[in-house]
Amino acid sequence: MVGGRWTSPGRPAIYCAEHLSLAILEILVHAPDAAQRSASRVRFRLRLDDGLVDRLADRRVPVDFSPRTPYAVTRAIGDEWLQRADTPAFSVPSAIVPTERNYILNPLHPRFRSVEWDPYESIALDDRLWMVGM
Repeated sequence: MVGGRWTSPGRPAIYCAEHLSLAILEILVHAPDAAQRSASRVRFRLRLDDGLVDRLADRRVPVDFSPRTPYAVTRAIGDEWLQRADTPAFSVPSAIVPTERNYILNPLHPRFRSVEWDPYESIALDDRLWMVGM
């Protein structure tokens, strides 16, 4: 609905992280208000064959990639991937921890059903996370 770093608003996409700790960091930087911070959270473990994942080549990662990289630059890359529809998953670097990966899932891809979802587990985030930087 609102888009993200790698996809424009109005383009269906599910953002995932390589590790739970990275997902928590993503929540930490993207939850601007108390209501979003206190929302109930769940985690899923996903499984998919490597052949279902398109990995953004290092040469295509924007120069000086960081949280300050304009969304227009990265959205053009992700929107192109969605348009090509070669794979249901796209591996991209995290702007928060560039040595780790986030995965974008295309729920409209015909092979999206090949993604295996384990049962969800509730998680509770430590309230001290919101005190960082205060």
